[in-house]
Amino acid sequence: MDMLLAENSPIRQQLLEQKLAQFKDPNLANVLSAFIRSSVDLYPCANEDYAQLGNSRLGGLPDLPVGMDYPVTLVGREEMLDGYVESFGHTREFINEHWREDWQDDWETDEAHLWDWDEAAQAFRVPMQFIAQINCSELKALQSYLPREGRLLFFLERWRFSEMLRGHVYYVAEDQQLNSGKAIAEPKFDDAICANYEYEAAYQLQGIASIKMIATDMINSDNPHLFTLAKARLQALPEPQQAMLLEALAVVDDELVPEWQDQLKGYELIQLNEHGFIPGQILTQSQWANTEWQSSNLQALLVPEQPLPYYNGIASINGHGDSGYKAPELHAAAELGGNAEDYLVLLKAVYSEHSMQLNFIIHRDDLALGKFDRIYCIYDN
Repeated sequence: MDMLLAENSPIRQQLLEQKLAQFKDPNLANVLSAFIRSSVDLYPCANEDYAQLGNSRLGGLPDLPVGMDYPVTLVGREEMLDGYVESFGHTREFINEHWREDWQDDWETDEAHLWDWDEAAQAFRVPMQFIAQINCSELKALQSYLPREGRLLFFLERWRFSEMLRGHVYYVAEDQQLNSGKAIAEPKFDDAICANYEYEAAYQLQGIASIKMIATDMINSDNPHLFTLAKARLQALPEPQQAMLLEALAVVDDELVPEWQDQLKGYELIQLNEHGFIPGQILTQSQWANTEWQSSNLQALLVPEQPLPYYNGIASINGHGDSGYKAPELHAAAELGGNAEDYLVLLKAVYSEHSMQLNFIIHRDDLALGKFDRIYCIYDN
């Protein structure tokens, strides 16, 4: 039994049935059920005040276990020079001629750059970006594939403008003593190369059980692991009917009833999240009246004194990605080895006001063993 699928989750049966009922052809519904994930959506429920240790959190600073230093990337001088070449459009010849003559002494002592120099490693200690911490025990009733207790800390190694990303996930056991993030000195970022604007604000997170269906146009030969899975669900049907249903996947969105969140733009979803509105909760008249809505469309959709319909959280666990019409698991397999179908999106988080989505990908076997040292990171695009 695949614990990652919604069809194997008792608490998601109603959500799954509602979704599958939208498809006129039961065979098509059966195919798509293979791609509907048993997910958890995460919503900001309050601004983080660091009063509680180890709670689920997005942005700000993590509660690190006692004895663990804030994670850094060691970046040598030559790599740092390459970063400046890339960031400011200078040629390497220009940097070599002018930077070494006039800027090197200033740069290594200038407080604007801030990074600590590690004499032993002969490298700068560049802090990673903290993305989120997930309290697994808070979410154990909502899923069966994460550790039953402890915390997962998500960091992003991104010290230059390059889109080459490295993700890091650390598991912190339940019995490890924690130091509050409030006690951590603010990491020193160089605004010119890698500012931390995206996650300066910190939110406490609340999870709800959800389902995530893949964009059906992803199920094609560009993603052979998905295409093979779809064909496996059709094996009992005659060949002509199989071919017809596979062709229908490309246009299946046309028969779906528009869902509430599909009527919203990315920045509207972010506004709902940042106001702490959570699906299922009653939107009070006071909340509706006292919120400065940026969008007349959003204001028109909201109904005071009624439960808020489902919409995507600011982060989610075990969802789907779309990285240039290819599943991010396909990129992860190419980088880390193995088969794309053996990977999953451990965490997806909104990365900026432009609604970029950042995916942390892990191998299923590593997750089952509680090993988090092989992580692949990629944006949706």
